[in-house]
Amino acid sequence: MVFLAGFLYFGMQPQTVEANSSLILEAPTISLTSPIRVIELNDDYTLTSPDRITGLYWAATNNTFLIGHSTTIFSNLKNLKIGDRLTLDNKNYVIKTYKIKKKSEISMSKVLEAKLTPTLTLMTCHGEKISGHDYTERIIITAELEK
Repeated sequence: MVFLAGFLYFGMQPQTVEANSSLILEAPTISLTSPIRVIELNDDYTLTSPDRITGLYWAATNNTFLIGHSTTIFSNLKNLKIGDRLTLDNKNYVIKTYKIKKKSEISMSKVLEAKLTPTLTLMTCHGEKISGHDYTERIIITAELEK
């Protein structure tokens, strides 16, 4: 992800790393259990997605941003549905939105903005491969803390 002229460009680059937190992301309906690597912005304002586990970026108030590669840890993310449950840090979240958007139409500042309710925002590549580790679309899922 690159911050350009007030907008974020999102390009996930693989990085083989280990988890650096005790957090676990679970999505039972797709048999996903993933350790978490908390990630920070690189010097060039990009986020580097871990290769085989989930990357977590504390985006803004009440918005936890989770990224993973569609060819590895998030390969079944496309099978999630509105109403499915996710668990992070022993807290349950319910999927509220599921969108497939063209990469060129995504406003990363909107994706990463603060939320009123504690929210997980998951994102992975989708669509046609355009170069290296990049694709034409993104799957963007939001899940809100279950009350």
